[in-house]
Amino acid sequence: MASNHASYATIGLTVVLGIVAITATLVYIGGAGGADRFMFAETYYDRSVSGLSVGSTVNFRGVKVGEVKEISFVGNKYETSDDDAQRIYILMAFRCDDLALYSGKAKRLLDRGLRATVTASGVTGLSRIELDLLKQAAPPPPISWQPKNLYIPPAPSLMSSFSDSATKVMNQINKMDLDAAWSNIHVAVESVSRATESAMTTLETRRADFSRIIENIAEASESLRELAAELKRNPSLLLRERTEAPLDETR
Repeated sequence: MASNHASYATIGLTVVLGIVAITATLVYIGGAGGADRFMFAETYYDRSVSGLSVGSTVNFRGVKVGEVKEISFVGNKYETSDDDAQRIYILMAFRCDDLALYSGKAKRLLDRGLRATVTASGVTGLSRIELDLLKQAAPPPPISWQPKNLYIPPAPSLMSSFSDSATKVMNQINKMDLDAAWSNIHVAVESVSRATESAMTTLETRRADFSRIIENIAEASESLRELAAELKRNPSLLLRERTEAPLDETR
């Protein structure tokens, strides 16, 4: 009888230990065992995040450091205004060791321009989040709520910036009065044409005068050449008048 009780006790202890081991494993897998090695961060987007989904990669300068854990609207997470409620809420999870966002280093990275950008991944239609340190990072957009996790300000992607610039240019073109501008150009061309014709007419009517002026200039040049030759042969002409009689000192 005692042996039966011992067997039941051994079986019961084995079952209890097994349950404890399974529970501990599940808790560890669930995140409790490594919670101190992971942290969360939030960012908020005013524009579309098409192609981004839960599980999308989070990179830091091209190196994977985490993934997207949740995508929602700010209004579902915080009490805020109607306009801010429509902003996109993105929750990221990454390893602290990889991104060094622990022991106060997060603030230093933010001060150095740490920003989050939603970037398309080639032609697949999928998107990812790229974290980088921007040398001339714009000030973070103001928010009216207190984030529960680390807040990494967003930054527009290169394609978004290009799209915005192109839109501004097109808006400026649309505001221009192209008909009036073309009319002004046409008037300017006609004015230049009339001025050219007037100049050509004046040149034709004064051609004779110009010919006489050119002839006079040629005659003057010839006289100057003769004078120069004479002075070269007889420098004393600079001091005395020209005379046919020989000078006393030359007799």
